[in-house]
Amino acid sequence: MKGSLEWPVVVAAIVVVLRVIVERAGAPITVSNMLSGAVLITVLGPIYFAREIGMAGKPRPYWMLIKLVLIYAIWTRAMILPTYWLARVFQWHEPRFAGVDAPNPLVGFIVLPLVTAAFWIVASLVIGGGIGAAVLTVVRSRSR
Repeated sequence: MKGSLEWPVVVAAIVVVLRVIVERAGAPITVSNMLSGAVLITVLGPIYFAREIGMAGKPRPYWMLIKLVLIYAIWTRAMILPTYWLARVFQWHEPRFAGVDAPNPLVGFIVLPLVTAAFWIVASLVIGGGIGAAVLTVVRSRSR
């Protein structure tokens, strides 16, 4: 299971850094949205994991898929969390950071970033788990 996460986590780290660079450079919002951690954890990651699990013929593949999606979502959101802190400290005004400039530092530094992370982790399990399960079913049926 560990080997399945190495490259996706590296890709997520690159995407997180690239998105900040693109946003700070003043690129249009559509360009920065293409470098979205949400897309990685809800679509691309689950598809990749489902394909890898299905082709490897692992036991209990759906359970393994859910675990991989959860771990990947947690790692990716943990990498995104410091960008919210930087946005608060340096007063970045991109739409995704709306609310981090709240007068209460607890809200700006802790509550908003953690609630956002929790939302996307749950969304990745529901949406990504569904997409991954569908892909896994197709891959497994073709490999038989």
